[in-house]
Amino acid sequence: MTPRIRPSGAQLLTGAVFLAVLAALAVPALVEHQRRKGKERSETAKHPPAAHAATTFRFYQEDPSTLDPALASDSYSSSIVAQIYSPLVGLTSDLEPTPQIAESWTISRDGLRYVFHIRPGVRFHNGREVTAQDFEYSLTRVFREPFRSEGLAANYLDAIAGVAEFTRGKATRIRGIRALDRSRLEITLTRPYSALLTALALDQTAAVPREIAGEGRAALERHPVGTGPFRFVRRDAHQIVLAADPGYFMGPPGIDTLVFFAPPGDVTAQGADALLDGQATLSQLPLSRIEEFRARPGIAVLKWNDLSLAFVGMNTRIKPLDDARVRRAIALAMDRQAMLSSSPEGKSLATGILPPGLPGYGPSQKAYMRDLVTARALLAAAGYGPAHPLPPLTLWKSNSSVSGRLADTIMVRSLAEAGIRVGLRYEPWGVLDSLITGRKAALFALSWVADIPDPDTFLRALGYSTSSTNYFGFRSRGVDSLLDVARNSADPDGRTAAYRRAEEAIVREAPFIPLYHTASFIGIRDDVLGLEMNPLGISTIQMEKLRFTGPDASIDPRSAAR
Repeated sequence: MTPRIRPSGAQLLTGAVFLAVLAALAVPALVEHQRRKGKERSETAKHPPAAHAATTFRFYQEDPSTLDPALASDSYSSSIVAQIYSPLVGLTSDLEPTPQIAESWTISRDGLRYVFHIRPGVRFHNGREVTAQDFEYSLTRVFREPFRSEGLAANYLDAIAGVAEFTRGKATRIRGIRALDRSRLEITLTRPYSALLTALALDQTAAVPREIAGEGRAALERHPVGTGPFRFVRRDAHQIVLAADPGYFMGPPGIDTLVFFAPPGDVTAQGADALLDGQATLSQLPLSRIEEFRARPGIAVLKWNDLSLAFVGMNTRIKPLDDARVRRAIALAMDRQAMLSSSPEGKSLATGILPPGLPGYGPSQKAYMRDLVTARALLAAAGYGPAHPLPPLTLWKSNSSVSGRLADTIMVRSLAEAGIRVGLRYEPWGVLDSLITGRKAALFALSWVADIPDPDTFLRALGYSTSSTNYFGFRSRGVDSLLDVARNSADPDGRTAAYRRAEEAIVREAPFIPLYHTASFIGIRDDVLGLEMNPLGISTIQMEKLRFTGPDASIDPRSAAR
């Protein structure tokens, strides 16, 4: 989820080596794409375009659940929010914090006080200049309901002084978020938190205009207004159109119009077909069609190595999944290896929750391996067997590809061998998202992409009792305590040890079953330059940096400006 998907010092990443590892995940695909484009760059330099024609970038994805940055908790929403809004801090492609609306900042020696200097002349799309007061309002807003419980930014900012009093209703403002004047924002912490700059690079922390957001929750859904490289134009039944903001404070975007298509049905398959037909500029590709696209001239296929985890979630508040023995039995009966073998492209079997390349990752086996004997014994201990079978369960999933459905069939068959009957229900992303966030789905499949390169983005986000993205109703004082120790520790080794113990405890209680760590494959027209990739997922594409090199293929007479 978006994920999404930012280091800020040695305590967070326990050394620069992790930055190198993270950056290396994305480099091979980027290098290959840029190598193929070298000749075209040279020709473009010799013969630059004579004049600018309107250009449109078309992208297929699932329909976003929101356009309000404070509520964006999935990659489909984040990919659009990131174009309309801007946070204080940006990230380079190797995940280094870099100035964005904050042109600079200072940090006290004890790591408890940050002062951000707001870049002068930055304006919302309605024309008003952005001030430090806008960030005081916007950052406070993420701790108000429903943004605190439905968004994700609050999960990463609870070190700010005064948050606890504010969320409990004992204070009317957060004392650790204060505009010193129009151009300076002060943030004070209760404890050193080296991931603060990373957290402030989340799109969910972006500035929103108070005069619009204050009109009610629906105001920014109807017409989002931010400071990003693209302004909102319109939202139709199955598309969202954005237009370049020529006054964008980091420089005008290289393309004029973005169109996000969200047709009903299998969006990935339709996007791939549209790319072949020339109706899409970029699309995620079905794993079963990678070789087809590699053979097509004019299209570059890139492997996007995410910090991600695909899993099957179980709502521990819904019977019979409230019994840990039943959850463990499901995990033990599921044949993850056979599921992987049916469609192995871009996947590696998860040994636990944390993906390779993330601080705290360890290769030792933590996830349950298949053991039908133990699975049946656990079900019997829970009171289920041939005379009293486990009630049928429904597994909710988003619309899936052919290869995905084959893996689902193998999963259902493997569970049936232990007497666990599961039916599959495929729904559009919007329906599935509503069921999961509403805690109404007993079993559900989901993929999670890192928001920040820190173990908290998986373990705390998914396993902490009060996390807004703990969709499983999972509660464990022991896990909470370990995650608190890890977050508050200044000792890198002690922090890693606490995270690993927390990971083992979560896997043991089985609120969700780790399946695979995944890579995405994308196809992009070969006349596009400027794509930068990082391990935080496809939703982090900086579309303002993209450029077309072809003289005619990018021209669109139906530009949003018209």
